Amino acid sequence: MIDYEKRLVEVDEVLKHLPDEEFRRIPQDIIQTIRENKHKSYQWEYDNHKKVTEQNLPNDTVAILSYLNTEFILTNEQKALMHQIHDFNENKNSKF
Repeated sequence: MIDYEKRLVEVDEVLKHLPDEEFRRIPQDIIQTIRENKHKSYQWEYDNHKKVTEQNLPNDTVAILSYLNTEFILTNEQKALMHQIHDFNENKNSKF
């Protein structure tokens, strides 16, 4: 459970660096849940000199951020494209 709580610290920190327009797309109850359940003493800092993909985040953190991105931030058109890419990759991998 502690690792999950630490991942929420990292997620919250990344979310703080989203443009306001994107951040507002995430429901407040989700943000509140993240903040209420994150580890109380673990600290992680976002490096402003690096892109989010260069932050060396654990896979669990990336998965949570990916979910939030897909569910709340992407436009419907972007979501459709992501699903096409996912389906393509699934089909490609199933052939091996």
